[in-house]
Amino acid sequence: MSFLLKLIILGIFLINSLFVLANSNSSIFKHIECEIKFGNNKSKFLSLDIADTFEKRSYGLMNREKIETNEGMLFIWEDSEIREFWMKNTYFNLDLFFINQYGVIVEIYKNAKAFDERKIISKEKVKFVLEMKAGDIKASVGDNLICSSN
Repeated sequence: MSFLLKLIILGIFLINSLFVLANSNSSIFKHIECEIKFGNNKSKFLSLDIADTFEKRSYGLMNREKIETNEGMLFIWEDSEIREFWMKNTYFNLDLFFINQYGVIVEIYKNAKAFDERKIISKEKVKFVLEMKAGDIKASVGDNLICSSN
C-alpha cells in the first residue's frame, strides 16, 4: 500500500474515533462516588467521571453540553506534577480544584471561562484535579476529597 493511502486510512480512523468519542460523552468514562469534607465538618457528595488515561485526560469535559449539580470529572495521574488545563470546546464555566496525593485541595482556580484556550497552570505539583461546574461546590484550600475505591 502506498504511503498516501495508509495516511488517508489512518486519518479516517482518527476522525471516526473522535466522532465516536464526542458522541458517547461520559459513557467512555468510569464513574466514582466521592465526598468533599469541608473544614466545618460538613460534606457534599459528588458523582464524578474518571479521566485516568492520556486520552481521557486530553478529552475531559470537551463537547459535553451540560453537567448536573454535584457532577464533575476527576483527573488522575500516577505521580504529582505541575498540571496544565484549558477550556477548549468546553460549553460551561468550571472551577478547578488542584489536589495533592493525600486528597487535600491545595489550590483552586475559580470560574474558568467556557471556550477559553488560555492555559490554566497549577502552582504546585498535584496528583488529582477536580473539575466542577463553576460555583457548584464552595470548597476551600485544605478541604479533603475522599473517593470510594470501586
